[in-house]
Amino acid sequence: MDTLDIDHVGVAVENIEEAIKLYTGKMGMKLVHREDLPDRGIKVAFLTGKEGQTAVELMEPMNHEDQNNTVAKFLKTRGQGMHHLAVKVKDINESLKDLESKGLALIDKTGRKGARGHLVAFVHPKSVMGLLLELVQEAH
Repeated sequence: MDTLDIDHVGVAVENIEEAIKLYTGKMGMKLVHREDLPDRGIKVAFLTGKEGQTAVELMEPMNHEDQNNTVAKFLKTRGQGMHHLAVKVKDINESLKDLESKGLALIDKTGRKGARGHLVAFVHPKSVMGLLLELVQEAH
């Protein structure tokens, strides 16, 4: 797999409105994208610094009590904080095949629609030293 760049760092939050205020008001970041992902049960917001090369993705579950929701479960067990690291790849399905051939455990076998219209897929944390890794292929 060829990693093109770091795309974003995912952060699980209890209240996305408060988190946006913190990141924009106190840290000087700008809100560049926001959407609800009902199929994943989360609200997301992407923020960047002035250079805009790497984003922070804030994620809040739509239903905090839904224990089938990975972000709600994360918040309940670990609290607010870093949830995942996302890297940009040129071809997500080829990257997944390559990682699987190298013995990494995949959560997703193929890319699926994610935020911003991009294709996304996740690699299991047990294969990446405890870090949930997201692959992102930009929409064209």
